[in-house]
Amino acid sequence: MLSFCHWLQSTGWATWVRESDNFFPALYVVHIFGFILLVASTSILDLRMLGWWMRDRSVSNLAALTLPWAKAGFASNFITGVILFGAHATDMYTNTAFRVKILMVIGACLNVLLFEITTYRSVEEWGQRGTTPSSAKVTAAISLFLWFGIVAMSRVIGFTGAQQ
Repeated sequence: MLSFCHWLQSTGWATWVRESDNFFPALYVVHIFGFILLVASTSILDLRMLGWWMRDRSVSNLAALTLPWAKAGFASNFITGVILFGAHATDMYTNTAFRVKILMVIGACLNVLLFEITTYRSVEEWGQRGTTPSSAKVTAAISLFLWFGIVAMSRVIGFTGAQQ
């Protein structure tokens, strides 16, 4: 895998991104704004599912408002993240904080997928019962932990020998 990272980092486009005075910083800013969209929108929904905020709104209604923003943030982060990784593939691959971040991203995606195919299928019934299922609350707590952990690991990457 390390040899692939060396190759990827040495490609023309990766070199251009890494050495660009304007594109790399702009790409990084877009990546950060993607985080803001993603973490803010998922946090709003997670806090509602935990019953800590906006209890007067149904989860399905709030999901309809927040999930498009979360999806846009995730798409932005995925695209910019792949490009940023390519520009510094070797540094990222050998960075423990980056590896933890990627594991947490995978965990967060699996958390969402599991939630979507199980608990969320009955979201319309939650309002009728007046309670959020315990499984949804566990999913929300895991989501908050993982997305804020991803943000933290993103900052740690910058302090552990990675590019700047």
